[in-house]
Amino acid sequence: MNTSRRSFLAFLGAGAAALLTAGPVMAQAYPDKAIRMVVPYAAGGGVDNIARVVAQHLAPRLKQPVVIDNKPGANANIGADLVAKAPPDGYTVLMGATFLAFNRAAMKNLPYDAAKDLVPVARVGRAPTVLVVPATLPVTNVAELVAYLKANADKVSYGAVGSASPPTLLFARQTGTAAVQVLYKGGSAALPDLMAGRLTYMIQTTSEVIPHIASGKLKALAVTSGERFKALPNVPTFKEAGVDGIDWTGWWGMFVPAGTPAAVVQRLSSEMQAVMAMPEVAAAVDKLGVEPAYQPAPEFGVFFRKSVSDHESYARDFKLSTE
Repeated sequence: MNTSRRSFLAFLGAGAAALLTAGPVMAQAYPDKAIRMVVPYAAGGGVDNIARVVAQHLAPRLKQPVVIDNKPGANANIGADLVAKAPPDGYTVLMGATFLAFNRAAMKNLPYDAAKDLVPVARVGRAPTVLVVPATLPVTNVAELVAYLKANADKVSYGAVGSASPPTLLFARQTGTAAVQVLYKGGSAALPDLMAGRLTYMIQTTSEVIPHIASGKLKALAVTSGERFKALPNVPTFKEAGVDGIDWTGWWGMFVPAGTPAAVVQRLSSEMQAVMAMPEVAAAVDKLGVEPAYQPAPEFGVFFRKSVSDHESYARDFKLSTE
């Protein structure tokens, strides 16, 4: 500390000096115990898979355990609400995803407000969803699936983790099809029914279905991104498959309760940057079918606000209003 700064602090007095230095001290002291990473879906799903990769490599950097706590249910709102109401001290974090923006836009009477009660810390990755069907279903492309759905309207169904996800709504509208929706607490619970043929199709995150596509248990018909996804280079986009108007990409990221000290948010964001820069982490995330796409807290905050706005547009477009 130079002479002028020492003199300035002495002039202000000990109390003011403590305030000026509190941020750096807090950042250095944090964390001094285990961190709880809440995953609002069942174990084995897309959000859970990414959370476990992140937690494994984040813990050594923080020199504290990062414990995964699965809290599925209510379209992921149980886990999100738990974090929103947790003490804002950086010891309870949420591995969130696109559902935060969509639920806020489409669901009434939520016990928390994702835009006000949660603070974006770091974006981890992004990926489109993919339309998949059981290997036994007699279709090989989107046009054949659409024809099958229309010909068997009384007995077709699809699995869903959220009650009204944009890709599923867009697919039904753009193709003029309808099917019975079957809700699950997570993709890992739905996929066995899909692979067994008890469901007709799903439009699900790439991270959850790529292993089953590779094993031949599922057939991938189209991805929801505007261009082909590098993890599924042989799968066409919906536009290439003859269906316009479906261009949607999901994302994953870490959040903390509102009111968490800025120094703690910055520490977590910086450590997440270091984690996502590790070649082994990038490879692991890529293997899950997710594009590593880190954003620090300020940029992720801007991105999240746009995602909320975009999903409000979806909600208005589809006249969504669910409990």
